[in-house]
Amino acid sequence: MSFDLTGIYLRCFAEPALQPSGLLIAVLAVYWSLVMFGAVDIEFLNWDFDLSLGGDGGALDFGLVPFRFLNLGKIPIMLWATVFSFAAWLLSLLIHYIWAPDQSDGAVIAEAFGLAVVFTKLATNPLRPIFEVSEPNLPETLIGRPCVISSLTATDQRGEASFATGAAPLILSIRTTGAALSKGQTATIVDYSQPDNTYIVSDDNEGDE
Repeated sequence: MSFDLTGIYLRCFAEPALQPSGLLIAVLAVYWSLVMFGAVDIEFLNWDFDLSLGGDGGALDFGLVPFRFLNLGKIPIMLWATVFSFAAWLLSLLIHYIWAPDQSDGAVIAEAFGLAVVFTKLATNPLRPIFEVSEPNLPETLIGRPCVISSLTATDQRGEASFATGAAPLILSIRTTGAALSKGQTATIVDYSQPDNTYIVSDDNEGDE
């Protein structure tokens, strides 16, 4: 028994309705081959769709909302493109040969790609936690934790403190809640001022006085 590879290629890739998705698969096959041999990194061509909707990005930020909704930027874009491409190809096959064989090639392509977007969104949702990077030492996570005064003095106007992280300590801009603190004293972070990126600290012995 022999396989007619030419026939398989013609039926699965060469039909006009299948060519766009087939081309995507061919490009991705080259890409993943290069990744396997170490020629390119998996994050090659990765784009950053991070948003700052509360910032000054305006229409540009809101224009990126659909991309984030579809998980672009939340998982590597080439992984997203791989799921999308195979979904678009399989859907093109099903629509062209089974579901609606009388439809025009353009309609098949539009339907397959539209459904593939929805499928890719759903299929990549479980992958999001794998690629999410939680930023360490966010300001809200430091409140209530101790730090050590590193400047000569720290007052209610200015000062610096070091915060132990298990690696290199963070140097924080601080203000005290009252009396000045000297270098080497331990204080507790009680609040954070976002406008000037300053932490408010209190003397650990303040309550004992």
